Amino acid sequence: MPVSQAFPVQTKPKHCATTLKSQAGIGLIEILVTVLVLGIGILGVASTQVVSLQMNSQSQSRSQAVLLAEDILDRIRANADNPGAYALAQGNAQGGDNGACDTSFVPANATVAANDIAAWENSLACLLPAAQRTVAVNGNTVTVSIDWDQDDQAMNPVVVRTQI
Repeated sequence: MPVSQAFPVQTKPKHCATTLKSQAGIGLIEILVTVLVLGIGILGVASTQVVSLQMNSQSQSRSQAVLLAEDILDRIRANADNPGAYALAQGNAQGGDNGACDTSFVPANATVAANDIAAWENSLACLLPAAQRTVAVNGNTVTVSIDWDQDDQAMNPVVVRTQI
């Protein structure tokens, strides 16, 4: 028996060749879809990071405002004989001698209360630029309000009230 009859040559059926041609490029499309899905996922993660940084900045500013409010209240408690001298109408914080933040500012006023207010307002101007403050003294109740502008959004208020 001849070898060709013992081992017949197998040829591909015609429908297999057609199927292979119709599959051409499918792998490339799968890769493109994968890249698209990964890209959307990475954009989502980046967006989350941006929002997280913004919230962190707002949280830091709010913490600074609370610390500054507690600072002036501690100064008033230390000079409890004259709490009315610390009353400030609503207005912008005036730092240093020129009204801006002055890191080397040393107040030289005639009274302890005036020095405390000058030093506190300078700290306020340095830590929360464009902040507005109010210190209201009503008997032995003191209310400190600090508003600041955070990233061109509405003013963010912090109000701390205590008894002296």
